[in-house]
Amino acid sequence: MSILRSVPMVHFRVQVQSRDAPAVTRAIASEGLLHLVDIAHGRAGTGPALEVNELYAAFRDLRSRVRAVAERLEISLEEPEGSISIDENDFAAERERVTVSLEPIEKRVDQTSRALAAAKERSAAARELLGHAERLGDAGIDVRRINGVRFATIRFALGTEQAAETLATLLAPAPFFIAPLDSGDPPLLAIAVANFAKPRLEEALRVSLLQPVRLPAEPIDAERVRRQYDEAQKAESAATDDLKGLRQEIARTVASLAQKVEVATLLLQAQTYFAAAGRFIVISGWLPAESAVKMQERIRAVTEGRAVIDVERAEDVPGVLEGSIHVPILHRNPILLRPFQKLVEIYGTPSYGEVQPTAFFAVSFLLMFGLMFGDVGHGLVLFSAGWCLFRFFTQYLDYGILLMEAGGASAVFGLLYGSVFGFHGVVPTLWMEPLADLHRFMIVAIAAGALAVTSGLVINVINAWRSGNIREALYGPRGLMGAMLYWIALVIIARLFVPATLQVPAVVIIVMTAAALVVLIAAKPFTRRFEKRRPAPAVETAPRWLILLESAIELVDTLFSYFANTISFVRIAAFAAVHAGVFIAIFTIADTLARMPMGGMLSVIVHVGGNALVILLEGLTVSVQVLRLEYYEFFGKFFRGGGEPYVPLMLRRLQTAEEGRRKHA
Repeated sequence: MSILRSVPMVHFRVQVQSRDAPAVTRAIASEGLLHLVDIAHGRAGTGPALEVNELYAAFRDLRSRVRAVAERLEISLEEPEGSISIDENDFAAERERVTVSLEPIEKRVDQTSRALAAAKERSAAARELLGHAERLGDAGIDVRRINGVRFATIRFALGTEQAAETLATLLAPAPFFIAPLDSGDPPLLAIAVANFAKPRLEEALRVSLLQPVRLPAEPIDAERVRRQYDEAQKAESAATDDLKGLRQEIARTVASLAQKVEVATLLLQAQTYFAAAGRFIVISGWLPAESAVKMQERIRAVTEGRAVIDVERAEDVPGVLEGSIHVPILHRNPILLRPFQKLVEIYGTPSYGEVQPTAFFAVSFLLMFGLMFGDVGHGLVLFSAGWCLFRFFTQYLDYGILLMEAGGASAVFGLLYGSVFGFHGVVPTLWMEPLADLHRFMIVAIAAGALAVTSGLVINVINAWRSGNIREALYGPRGLMGAMLYWIALVIIARLFVPATLQVPAVVIIVMTAAALVVLIAAKPFTRRFEKRRPAPAVETAPRWLILLESAIELVDTLFSYFANTISFVRIAAFAAVHAGVFIAIFTIADTLARMPMGGMLSVIVHVGGNALVILLEGLTVSVQVLRLEYYEFFGKFFRGGGEPYVPLMLRRLQTAEEGRRKHA
């Protein structure tokens, strides 16, 4: 399987009788291979199609109800997997059975939950009342005397000093009095206003951050309240035990119901994608070409041969090459490339037939990361961190692989630079030191940029040729002609800045120019030969000189953008120099501290802390810069995107690499 393109797909079209639709849907879901296409387009239809939509809505409601019960009982539900438990494909009968089983469960859960909620409410109210009574009693408040006040309104509340100031602002300009009664947290406050300002006080308490303290009509009987609190606690404990017992009693039943409604919802949703044609239904989808025979045999087996199946290569389906029909994308990259595939998907999903850039992305990412972050010690730290994630935290497997690969690249370039935690001389310098040879390093960075731009243009030529757009592949600004002109201009400009011994001979420039002219002159024969089956282009109504002028301006603008993209790679040298320069700062600080008392220990701390900071912050910054170069300078040359991920109808989750590794460990 090539890593440079997606898995070949075929269009799979099935026509069966309506009575066979449930069995065929079950077979498709069991195989987990067919990516369905919605050819019904959401139309409710009539007859069987309308019944399917109604059943789908009913099972969605049942699924919500089962999930609500599971959530209230704290039952964890597994994803649907395994065999289908619906008998005879009778979804209506299954709905009745699920409803009959679910309703008494819902009733019992509701009653128990209500009892628990009521007990908690009584317990909270008694606890609050008891707390307020103790606070009021400690403050010396006589409830009867406060309730007997006739010409003023007195309220009590809990709140901070800031909340009291806010309340005072809301009460002004009415006369009021606010006084703290204790030093609790928060303190108990007494608020008094004249009777005519009582509505203002009630409104201010509602919008303020104060917690009002209810004042009973008679003094609180603390013993009675404590008894109420104890009774409420017992009732809460009993209701909690009842809920736990209920969970243990019906957990399996709820899980079984959940599996049934999830599977039924999945299958009915799939059937809403089918198009109805009288007594027949039509199923359309995509699946890997290697699995087409297996799917045909399975469908013919469940329908006893009553199925008309049509299989067509994706390339032969009208509209695929033009991009009007999207073919789902399935990539099978090796485990070392999988983390980079996810980084590519952040930018977009490649379209079908487009060169898969994951391998190019991985190589260029690691090269640029190593160039900018080259250090043996830092690379080993990153590799060790990645290995720990890979070995002990399987949910972060991809991050572990990415860290190990990035750490390996950093260590390799660290050997070339002769740098170990910033120290030079520990290992010999095999190539050059970025800061000492900055001029040479900038040339290397620009060369890397030219290589990246050229690679992007070459991939774009391949993509355009595959899609049948020969004119764009050969003569577009991002086609072969654009790449040749870019290299001609690049070589000419390079002759002005490099020594004579490194200059490209003039004869090479002449040959490149001649080749570009040959390609240009052969434009009509090429396009006539390879695009004869494509629709004729629309006749240009603008004057020919204006068309040529627009094309020339577009070409010049594109060439300038290519050189801007190339120069952008100078940041590789800049960040490599910064990486080396930070070590100079760390060593300077450490040497200064070493002359002070306890300087040796301080110097070690600076070295360790400085390197840790460089690994965390600069490593993150370099990663962002590499992604920026990949996305904007490289992908922008060829990446079309617009692809649709391959998501087949299935009952079981696709096995992840982590699960596979645990299974075979």
